[in-house]
Amino acid sequence: MNDLVINSTMQHTLLLFIPLIIAALLRLNNVRGSSIIGGVLAGILLGPAVFGSIAPDYWEGIFQGGQEEHKLVYELAQQDELDQAIARWEVAKWEDQRTLRTYLLVLVSVVLLSGSIRRTIDATSNTATSLTVGVWAAIVPGGIIAVASQYWWGTNVAGSLAIGACLGAGPWTLKRWEQQTADDSEGGGASLMLRCGYVAWVVASIAALYSSWTILGVMSLVWLLPMLLLPLFWLLPKGNLPWLTWFADNAAIPSIAATAMVSIHPLDALSFWPIVLVALISSDGRWLGGMIGLLILGGRTSVAAMRITMPLVDAGASQLCMAALLFGVGVLSAELAVAAIIGAVFIELTAKTRQKFAASIGEEDLFHRD
Repeated sequence: MNDLVINSTMQHTLLLFIPLIIAALLRLNNVRGSSIIGGVLAGILLGPAVFGSIAPDYWEGIFQGGQEEHKLVYELAQQDELDQAIARWEVAKWEDQRTLRTYLLVLVSVVLLSGSIRRTIDATSNTATSLTVGVWAAIVPGGIIAVASQYWWGTNVAGSLAIGACLGAGPWTLKRWEQQTADDSEGGGASLMLRCGYVAWVVASIAALYSSWTILGVMSLVWLLPMLLLPLFWLLPKGNLPWLTWFADNAAIPSIAATAMVSIHPLDALSFWPIVLVALISSDGRWLGGMIGLLILGGRTSVAAMRITMPLVDAGASQLCMAALLFGVGVLSAELAVAAIIGAVFIELTAKTRQKFAASIGEEDLFHRD
């Protein structure tokens, strides 16, 4: 018990402060997406590629777990016995990584809570419109990547649904320029898009819970608890808690990224086509799905639909949280988890480009109105 307390304390201390420091340094140098990028860099430093290479025994004891069982794998010569040893090692790693999963569960819940109560608008809009647009915003990117994952890369059904859930998760908070863009497109546009983001998150959560249920059964409700809590957080009143906002943006998000990456060797997990396709769909898939939903309903020009749905793209934090949770419970492979996290980074890095593009199509929309 004493070893468990010491080990978990070391885990959480490293995973909290190293990402926080790196993200702060990036922020001081005006690096866009510093929270997620700082967390990814910290995870690589603390993971098998760096820390694991310099001090493999310490890394395995702190983060991977199952040290004794791992030693047996090398000691057994008979194949039957070796298979049994590997199976015991996997079980031991799962048990030893319980503290990491619990830590991740708490941090994701904090980020979701912070994003929900910091909103400056209420998600009140036409129910039929928000349901239609939100569902399309989730199933277009999620469906494309799930089909590609299963038929091109041979991923099992659970893994395909998991990566689909990552790319289908919608935003639960909007930046000021995104609110302004949506409201300028039509009255109440920001409120509509926020509610569409809620719907997309629920759709993605259903896919994520189903994929994990096929492997973990009822325990998936425990390890994916934040997905169930977020709709309850939306019922909370708006509030201004600067300390919670600061912790979520500057400490929790970097630590989530680091926790997801700390068990992954980045060079072994890099796969070119999944990364390229996930990055492209991360940036445009939700936007395309939202436009399809609006155009199906009718009553809007294609330019207006393009502009109002722009905020649906800003789901980097949603994608990161979903990927970290699903990788943590073993549903998402390391290759697809890295692709999803890189996609989240890509969303953050392209925010300025989206802002400029929204302004340009806004001018075009005004021209057509005149």
